[in-house]
Amino acid sequence: MAAGGSRASEIGDDRPMTDPNREEVLVGGMDPRWAPVRVGDTVRRVPGSSGRAVRALLGHLEHVGFEAAPRFLGMDDQGREILSWVEGDVPLPPYPGWARSEQALRDLGGLVRRFHDATSSFRLPDEVEPDWATDWADPTGGATICHNDLFPENIVFRDGRVVALIDFAMAAPGRPLWDLAIAAELWAPLGDPAWRDPLAAELDAVRRFGTLARAYGLSPERAEELLGVVAEERIHSIENIRAEIAGGNPSWTANWAGMGGDERAAADDRWIEANRAALVDSLG
Repeated sequence: MAAGGSRASEIGDDRPMTDPNREEVLVGGMDPRWAPVRVGDTVRRVPGSSGRAVRALLGHLEHVGFEAAPRFLGMDDQGREILSWVEGDVPLPPYPGWARSEQALRDLGGLVRRFHDATSSFRLPDEVEPDWATDWADPTGGATICHNDLFPENIVFRDGRVVALIDFAMAAPGRPLWDLAIAAELWAPLGDPAWRDPLAAELDAVRRFGTLARAYGLSPERAEELLGVVAEERIHSIENIRAEIAGGNPSWTANWAGMGGDERAAADDRWIEANRAALVDSLG
C-alpha cells in the first residue's frame, strides 16, 4: 500500500511547443505541489529528503549498465535535479488493458529482479550522507536497495512491454521481498474484488500473484515468506497513511477516502487471508 507517484504530461505554461525551455507539469503523483516538470529531454524535480543518496544510486545503476532507470545529469539554476527523460507510456487510473496484461506482470517481475541484482553491489560513498527516505521503506532494513514505490504510474511501457522504473525518491535499503510484496499488492492486485476498480474486478489475482513471483525468480518454498512480508508491508503503510491524515496531509485525506479507507483495508485483509492457501499454491 505504499505511496504513489509519477507522470504523463499536461501543459505547464503558455510558451510555444518549440521553446526548448518550455516546462510541462508531469501528473500522476500524490501531491501536485511537488510535481516534477519535463523540459525537453529532461525531467526537473525538487530534491527530496533522500536527494544525495538517490543520486549516488542512479550513478551506480548507470555504472553497472542497468539501463531501465533515468540518469542523474546534474542540478539546474533553480536547485532542481536534472534527470534524463525516459521515453514511453506510463499508465494512469483507470489503468488500460496493456498495463494489466500477463506479459506486463512477467516483464515487471523480471525487471524488479534485475534492479535488485544491480543494487546488490551498491555501497554508499563515504562522503554521501545516508539520507534515504525511510518512512515508507522496510523498517527492518537490508542489504538491497528497494524502489518502494512500484505503482503503475512509476513503470514505463513501450509497445505494451515494461521497459523502465522511474521516481526513485522513496528508494531505501530493505529486503528484496518488500518490493515484491508492494508489486504484488498493486499489480495482482491483492484484495477484495468488490473494492477494485471495475476494470480490475475480474482479474484473477491469485494466478497473477504466482505469475509475478515466478517472473521475479521466487521459489515456491518462499511463498509463505512473501505473504508474511505482504502482511508486514500493509500494516506499516496503513500506519503511515493514518499518521499522514492525522497530521493534516490533504493529499492522503482525499486519497484514502477515495480508496475506501479503513473499510476497504479490512476487506482486503480478509480476502488475502481467505485466499492464502491458493496464493501459496500459485507459485507451484
